[in-house]
Amino acid sequence: MTLTPVKAPPPRGDFVHSTPEERQRRLSLLREGMAQQGLAALVVCGRDDIRYRGRTFWVSDVWQLLADTHVVILQEGDPIFIGGQVFGLEQAEQALWPGEFRVSGLSGTEIADVLSSNGLSNAAVGITGLSDASFASWHLEQIKEALPGLEIHDATQLFEDARHTNSEEELYYLRVTSELYNDIYEVLEPRIRPGMTEIELAAESHKVSRELGLRDPMVLMQTSPYGPLSFGTTKVIEKDDIVTLWIESAGPTGYWLEYRRCYSFGPPTPEAQEFWDLSVDSLNAGLAAMKPGAMASAFVEGVHNYLVENSEYHLGYTHASNPHSMFSLHGIDCDAIKGVWVPGNDRVLKDTEVVNIHPTVEFKDHATFEKYSWLGITDNALVTEDGGVLMTHSPAMPDGFKEL
Repeated sequence: MTLTPVKAPPPRGDFVHSTPEERQRRLSLLREGMAQQGLAALVVCGRDDIRYRGRTFWVSDVWQLLADTHVVILQEGDPIFIGGQVFGLEQAEQALWPGEFRVSGLSGTEIADVLSSNGLSNAAVGITGLSDASFASWHLEQIKEALPGLEIHDATQLFEDARHTNSEEELYYLRVTSELYNDIYEVLEPRIRPGMTEIELAAESHKVSRELGLRDPMVLMQTSPYGPLSFGTTKVIEKDDIVTLWIESAGPTGYWLEYRRCYSFGPPTPEAQEFWDLSVDSLNAGLAAMKPGAMASAFVEGVHNYLVENSEYHLGYTHASNPHSMFSLHGIDCDAIKGVWVPGNDRVLKDTEVVNIHPTVEFKDHATFEKYSWLGITDNALVTEDGGVLMTHSPAMPDGFKEL
């Protein structure tokens, strides 16, 4: 199965990402939700956290770097951007979304001033981030103190519903990121060699990732015998090691990918190859269940059931076992984790939704963990009527375990 190509949006600069048509689409979706809930305004909060920084980016094109930012959306007109004092407005003012830019050390007070100056001191207003604590409590108190008659509603779900699915333009942004990651690994692979230290490989990965356009790469890695995932140590990589290199970041379009590849120097052992093939087959069983209308957990259950039926392994998550294991699936776009995650926040999948998958196998003993724990697949997957489609790896047989 191949991804259907989409027409690329016209070229844009470093601070202008979305087209006018895309901006109008997003504002219309949000305003429809506001109308349904009787809200006169919507306050979108972004924070310097990979789970929440994409919220204000999605409605402003302003990349969240430090501190808090907020965007106020009224029923008509352009959004109003409120930045913090840490980073100023120089970059924000290059964007085309907002019609007004403000900066303040008291963001809640500034939000209240925007609302009152638009005659909304006693209106019903939605705020994103109340239910997930991404909206700072002291900013909320500032709003309440300045506008005691304001009717405040949690609008976190309203916002997440609006960006549940992806437009063709957003799918293009995600594919640009996937293409860039393939370029990064192509450059890195000839440089991975026995005798270098993990931290040298991590440093080289950071360098190449930044040079080719990743915004703020996080390089995670492990070499066998596997232990906790790390950022690279002084351990020397040996010729018999399996090397796992896992990079997470947004690309130049602002859209994220978490991606993993694994390597052996020369042919892998038959046991390692057998485990990899099992991982691929179980992943494909999960992808087959990833269709519009299915629960996100159907992917996890598909992987788990295949493992149980065909091996001695199982996932760290089932409905009956450990509900506190690592995510095996989570939503992703201009936030690294958004909207859905399993285990923890299951929901129905929709057509054109994109999630990141990295099933977490549970091992019977530590010796087996050391052999195989980080030998696996991480990639974005597109939800389609035919099942999930990997966006970066080759779809039929993921090319994430390579002989160097």
